[in-house]
Amino acid sequence: MHRMKIGLFAAIVLLAVTAGVYVATSGDLKASVTRKVEDNVSRAQRLHHQINRLEGIDFANLSTVLARKPAVVAIFDKEGEAERREAAFSECEVANALLAKEGRKADIVAILDPGGKVVARDLNPNALYGEDLRAKYPAVDMALKGVATKDIWNFSNRMHRVAIAPITRPDGTTAGALLLGNVLTAKEAQAKRDLLGTQVAYFHAGKVHTSSFVSEGTGDNAKEDGNKTHALNGPLFQSADNPALAALNKGGPTEVFRFKLEGREYAAVAAPMPGNATDKSSGVVVMKSIDDEVDAVSGAGTKVIGFGLLAVLVALGAAVMTAVRFIKPLDKIELGVAEIINGNIDYTFKPVGPDFEGLSNGLNVMLARLLGREEPNEDAIEDDEEAEASKWRSDQMYVEDVAPGQPSPSTDPAVMALAQENEGAYHPRVFGEYLAALKSKGKPTEGITVQAFTAKLRLIEGGLKQKWSCKAVRFRVMTNGDQVTLKPVPIY
Repeated sequence: MHRMKIGLFAAIVLLAVTAGVYVATSGDLKASVTRKVEDNVSRAQRLHHQINRLEGIDFANLSTVLARKPAVVAIFDKEGEAERREAAFSECEVANALLAKEGRKADIVAILDPGGKVVARDLNPNALYGEDLRAKYPAVDMALKGVATKDIWNFSNRMHRVAIAPITRPDGTTAGALLLGNVLTAKEAQAKRDLLGTQVAYFHAGKVHTSSFVSEGTGDNAKEDGNKTHALNGPLFQSADNPALAALNKGGPTEVFRFKLEGREYAAVAAPMPGNATDKSSGVVVMKSIDDEVDAVSGAGTKVIGFGLLAVLVALGAAVMTAVRFIKPLDKIELGVAEIINGNIDYTFKPVGPDFEGLSNGLNVMLARLLGREEPNEDAIEDDEEAEASKWRSDQMYVEDVAPGQPSPSTDPAVMALAQENEGAYHPRVFGEYLAALKSKGKPTEGITVQAFTAKLRLIEGGLKQKWSCKAVRFRVMTNGDQVTLKPVPIY
């Protein structure tokens, strides 16, 4: 019954844990949630920075690959302006068709002449024709000087990520440039949100252009929440701290700051967009609602108390049922195992209950097979006393008393021969001598097996080896009057 303490201890632990979790979830809930949200937005900003830099490198490389196509270089070998415009428009369409197959369709593909003016663009060969982009965007001048660049432009009043690569003739001179541009859309912001686990918004030139906030729909049908996107301009550009400007001036991310948006508190980090050739006015803000996270776990305290009390009742009930049905029978089996460990290899396990009847019988069969004796008959209630008295029992093996103290190594040739004897031959030989000695003295031998004899011998040997700290203990069969004994011999 002492094992009932396990159930009581479990109940006490569950009560303590319940109380501790309740205090933790209720008392300091907002503080812990706030710390978690702030850690999330800091980590999300770092991940976004790495992703954005890799995307920029990939975008610039893509423009370089397209600019090196022989057909693109050949545009400027055309004689007339009309032929160059037609060839440029054709190559812009071909390039964007290839990008579309890869799921990377650009919002603008344009060919620029050596002066930075638009020769043609996709969709409409007359759109932007002759517009001097070199005068508007210094990144074009860098590309015409032979350096592929990536930048952010406010193009057609929309925030574009652009890449410009030089178109180089075989002789190494620059013939013009190829421009790729993609609008930073709410769809891209939502993709980053799903990847980072935080809301994302992009700003440029003092204005928030797009965000991942959704007003309705999901997936590809999600519609940007324009009200929230517009409202972000307040905390980012019109507050006393002006975190967007602070991030741009610093050239790196801000510390975590908080702001209210439509009555909800957010934690956020603002940072500049990395890898731009000339633009220093674009950036990103990652943010997460603290209030939304607190609301999600606001009922945790009550649930913890309820589940905790239920768990305590279950633990106590299980402890009582376990004690009644399992612990008492297990105690009896444990006592039987202890008997065998202590050398009583003749022990027989009695049935101790319906749940352990098979175990008791299995243990008896296992012992019988290990010791080479007859397997027990499940139908027999008790053994015949006369038949039992005529059988050999392991407790009839007498070992001569061991003298106190540590025996010294023997130089007796018989002992040395005993030490050299192979164990596979040693046990059968000793068993044979012991069996012959018993018969010569008229002692009972029925039921004795080499397995049972060897098992008992090993038990005795283990105790003596520990006592004498020797390598092994061997035995010699001795007879004294009508007594058959075993004399232990230490082997060093």
